[in-house]
Amino acid sequence: MNETPSPRGFLRRPEPKAIGHQGRGEQIVAGELPIGGIVLTGDFLTAEMSPSVAAELHGFGWLDDLAAVGSPKARAVAQHHVLHWLKRHRTPHADAPEWVPAIAGRRVLHWIFHAGMILPGLDREGAEPYFRALDQHLIHLRATWYDTPDGLPRLEALAGLAVGAMSLRDRQAVAQPALIALAEEADAMGLATLSEPRSPETLLEAMALLVWTQEVADEGGHSSPPELRAIIAEIAPILRALRHADGGLPCFHGGGRGAAGRLDRCLRAAEGAALPAQGLAMGFARMARQRSTLILDAAAPPGGPAATRAHASTLGIEFTVARQPLIVNCGPGDGFGELWAKASRATPCHSALCLDGLSSSRLDPNRAAGEPDMLTERPALVWAGDCDALGNLTAPECGPTHSPDPAHLLAGHDGWLDSHGLTHLRELWLSPDGATLQGEDSLAALDASAQSRLDHLRPAEGLEFDIRFHLHPDVQARHQGDEILLTLPTGDEWRFTHDGVGRLHLEASCLLDRTLAQPRPSRQIVISAYLQSRAVQIGWTLARSGVR
Repeated sequence: MNETPSPRGFLRRPEPKAIGHQGRGEQIVAGELPIGGIVLTGDFLTAEMSPSVAAELHGFGWLDDLAAVGSPKARAVAQHHVLHWLKRHRTPHADAPEWVPAIAGRRVLHWIFHAGMILPGLDREGAEPYFRALDQHLIHLRATWYDTPDGLPRLEALAGLAVGAMSLRDRQAVAQPALIALAEEADAMGLATLSEPRSPETLLEAMALLVWTQEVADEGGHSSPPELRAIIAEIAPILRALRHADGGLPCFHGGGRGAAGRLDRCLRAAEGAALPAQGLAMGFARMARQRSTLILDAAAPPGGPAATRAHASTLGIEFTVARQPLIVNCGPGDGFGELWAKASRATPCHSALCLDGLSSSRLDPNRAAGEPDMLTERPALVWAGDCDALGNLTAPECGPTHSPDPAHLLAGHDGWLDSHGLTHLRELWLSPDGATLQGEDSLAALDASAQSRLDHLRPAEGLEFDIRFHLHPDVQARHQGDEILLTLPTGDEWRFTHDGVGRLHLEASCLLDRTLAQPRPSRQIVISAYLQSRAVQIGWTLARSGVR
């Protein structure tokens, strides 16, 4: 392959596989690229930046945002930056951050899918550096993909190699081995590795890579391995179970809601049943009635290497009504600097119960300087489901969306058992019309040993705890008497009430969205209370106005 001339173009005209955020694209056209919590201006590619920002920049995913604008100016901006990059990076350097195989693979995909923005107006001589660079990328990826960590990074490297080889003239001999390697690697990793650290958005990105590669293979008449379609079909019901009513994903464990339209596009490409997975999906429980959906984190955060990115979100919830997220988590903070990255992982940044400022999982307090923050103190026992006639816990099965019965879920964790002797229980009911969500949150010391530990630690005034419900920034909230009135952008009004055991108030919050340069201000509903005995229970209701 090194001795062959540069490819003479594409076998077929590439088409965009992904469209990004139009607002962000308009910012880029205006000369500002919001990325990783900062705003790059002027010559983006020469700026000093952290490795994480450099990876996002050199992966060229922001071409998706320019494609969403689709104007002649957007195409000119895309062409300018790609051609400028080609002049600065004529040969691969294995030790350079922009040549990490995953980043190089991501770059190949976006350069090819957005060739319609990059190549117009260029003659053969003007386009030659672009095709020569793609060829160099394939050589580099063939030699380095197996050094890439399992999970999304390895899929990015292999998908870039496979799509590049299938798209370029005279490189078809590389295509089949790359397709086979991609299918075998994805199949061997399994869903747990593909979604590390149990992030719905990460699993979606993995599925998108597989779907895009399969589509390019079909378009070019390539025979793809059966494992490729099989893993796509296996992922689909999991993501379908995690899909909110507005088409987005819940923001857990460092993942966002997913690029607009990407989830639905991937689900349409999958073969097999259109039904969501039964029981827990990737450790999450789903409740859905009519056009209301609730997703609850029903498992402990992952351990091992994934613990460096996992969040203390056990029993945290998100609640979406029709096309509007209502109750959310703050989202991934890793694009906004070290402080936000750490804060976003704590329980107070999730719609969950937090004991005296103590997260349900804790970071390792004894880590050495320079070592990554890992969640080492995690709940040993987490459960979610329903109760049968004998009171035994059964697997979560909330029934069909249009069931005449309310959806019911009982969940719990023991994340504060060792520290305070306490177990947290959360019980939820969603009405058949999706217009009323009721909950009961309980803290209790369940046996003599736990009660002794609690009695020893509990202050005289009681042990303080908060139940937090972070609101989407588009939801307006105001305190009126003993309730919180919520107004959605549609004009619909909802009321949040409680049983009076705690103190209800509003606090500042924010939404962390990687497409924005800064955290987006929001509000959160908080019920604050004190545990003064060995158990406490707080009931609360979120209902559309006029519903009783």
